[in-house]
Formats: sequence, structure tokens, C-alpha cells
Amino acid sequence: MTQAEDAELQRLEVNIQRLVGIVAEQNEKIAQLKELLLQRDEALRAMQEELQSVRRHEATVALASALTAPRAEDGRRQEARKLLDGIISQLDRCISQLATEPETIHESEPEIK
Repeated sequence: MTQAEDAELQRLEVNIQRLVGIVAEQNEKIAQLKELLLQRDEALRAMQEELQSVRRHEATVALASALTAPRAEDGRRQEARKLLDGIISQLDRCISQLATEPETIHESEPEIK
């Protein structure tokens, strides 16, 4: 091997080592960014849940004020009553479904004698 080829080989080895180092640094940065993204996703989910809770609370307060206000507008009061009636009918359906479920479960089980 000539001196020029030897120098070229050494230069290539140094460049390969640098590239390996750069790849390792980039992999570390990617891992850090993934962890940061997971943390932010968790924080975002928590904030979305809190926002939903606040919105439900605001809707409940608006419903209650519309139903109890002495001079509530008829339109607001009717909307509030419709919303409340819808909630009540959904609850009734859930209760009736729950009341019939145990019977369905027992009917499908084989009878032990």
C-alpha cells in the first residue's frame, strides 16, 4: 500500500468515526424528543379532560340557571327542559337495560343440577 493510499484510508476511518458519533448524537436527540413528545401528549390529554370537565360544569350551571331564573326567557327555559328531558330519557334507557341484563346473563348460562 502506498503512502497516499494509507493516508486516504486513515482519512476515511476518521470520517467514519465522526459519522458514527453524529449518528449516535442524533439517536440520542431522537430519543429525547420522543420522550418530550410523550410528556406533552400526556399533558395535552390531561388538559383536554380538564376542559371537558369545565365544559360539562358550565353546561350544568347554564342549565340550572335557565331552569331556576325567575325571569328566564321562554326559549332558554324550553331548551334547558329539552336537554334535561333528553338526559332523563337516556338515564331511563340505561336503567332499563341494566335491569334486563342479569336476566339475559342467567338465561344464557347452562342450568346446573
